[in-house]
Amino acid sequence: MEKDEKKIEALIDQLMSEDILEQTSFNFTDSVMSIVEAVSNSTVAVYKPLISKPVWFIILGSFVALVAYIYLKEPITNNGWFNSFEWSNISLNPFAKLSFNVSTTLIYAFAFLAIMVGVQVPLLKHYFNKRMAF
Repeated sequence: MEKDEKKIEALIDQLMSEDILEQTSFNFTDSVMSIVEAVSNSTVAVYKPLISKPVWFIILGSFVALVAYIYLKEPITNNGWFNSFEWSNISLNPFAKLSFNVSTTLIYAFAFLAIMVGVQVPLLKHYFNKRMAF
């Protein structure tokens, strides 16, 4: 094992001695700085909303006009077929005739489930946030 490490170190020393150090050009700093200045002088993208302000005003005005039209419109008195229905027999509560009994075991199970979810979600969130931290 030690022989292999010595051979590898000798090979690396030989390769390093044969290689010469590269030298930068004389005006390397000036050329880099000119590129940095060109990038810093470039135009920045300006925020432009998807829907412009005049279009928002048109939408708002249309909505206000629609509400005003509905509110100020004269009521229509129509004695057509629609008024012939007897609306007093229609129930607006579809669950009025529905009844069911819930056992106390089911209530305890749902309460326990809610408590466990309430405890585990923050713990798991903390765990995954800690894992994702760099």
